[in-house]
Amino acid sequence: MAREYSLAHLSMIAVPPARLADVASGAGFDWFSLRLTPSPSTGIDHGHLGDDRALAHLRQHIDDSGARLLDLEVIRMTGPESVSAAVPLLDAAQALGARFIIATVEDPDPVRRIETLADLAQAASSRDVALALEFMMFSACPDLLDAVAVVRACGASNVVVLPDVLHLTRSGGTTQELTDVDPRLLPYAQICGADGPGAAADAAAARAEGVRSRLLPDEGDLPVREFVRALPPTTILAVEAPLAGQADPADPDALARAMMASALKVSA
Repeated sequence: MAREYSLAHLSMIAVPPARLADVASGAGFDWFSLRLTPSPSTGIDHGHLGDDRALAHLRQHIDDSGARLLDLEVIRMTGPESVSAAVPLLDAAQALGARFIIATVEDPDPVRRIETLADLAQAASSRDVALALEFMMFSACPDLLDAVAVVRACGASNVVVLPDVLHLTRSGGTTQELTDVDPRLLPYAQICGADGPGAAADAAAARAEGVRSRLLPDEGDLPVREFVRALPPTTILAVEAPLAGQADPADPDALARAMMASALKVSA
């Protein structure tokens, strides 16, 4: 089975959702993602949430583009109130046909965050959507092992783990740890490049790098090829590579083609 690839919205976050579908398809990506919740780090809000007409138009455009919608971002699990707050994004995922919604853990309470995730999973299941729990060292779920433990404790069949090679490396994790994870929990993963091979100095540095200072997957010092080899062969590779100064690229088609070519290099 041939590996499939996705273009993450953060790679060019200012590009409007409908345009991104065309860009992804034109560059040869099988999938793409959208961030429809406002981004506090960029100040960008692409709208659509709660607007049934806009969602219907976007769904038609996605279907016509030939690309498929892998995920929407993002549910930040701060506590039980996150479930009701996520309803507009859950409804959008159903309307647009997204497979996953990315969720991050912002609640340090070890019991409450699992209960919140279980409640979110139930709400997502009723809309035929799954949740992808992303770990980041600057969140309350800082590493791969913690993410796997939270997902297992939740017990919901529609919750998976979303590893990102940057977050894995900066949290001190290793690609070997991926081989011990149930393959069912790894339907897709995010790749990029970055300068420096080791853990981040602190959470603030890791956050800044993750948002705007990555490189193409075949550039820099991250163990991207080893990361890909440690994943199941069916795992979709999503390029999430926000390059400095390229949030709103002059030629998004050319940038997407470069990202696709880079992804193919590290997964050959």
